[in-house]
Amino acid sequence: MTVKEVWNRGNNLVAASVVALSGFGFFGEFFSESEWYAKLDEGIMLVLGLIAIAWYWTKNNRFTRSFWPVALLILGLADKIMAVYLERADAEDVGDDLGGVTIFLLGTILVWWLYTKAKNVEDK
Repeated sequence: MTVKEVWNRGNNLVAASVVALSGFGFFGEFFSESEWYAKLDEGIMLVLGLIAIAWYWTKNNRFTRSFWPVALLILGLADKIMAVYLERADAEDVGDDLGGVTIFLLGTILVWWLYTKAKNVEDK
């Protein structure tokens, strides 16, 4: 395994883990929500989490420098922003989504930084 592959594997694992763990973590809220629009974001998060896992383990994706992990985090952030907007009338419903926005905003910043640094990594 080359230095680039090790670097990319770590970056991709961070991104896939944030998306997958959030997907499964937030899915518990799916069963406590009463309105369909309130369940929508948890369902989308679960799907994004499953996509992240599938992408990471497909072929050699985990070893390649790809924008997909960044994109999945951006989609997760967009999902949680949408949830805050849809559930804004009920403070109890919107609480977990505000935490999700924070997780995905910081996760996106971290993974974007790792992604941009990866192009400077050279094989030795």
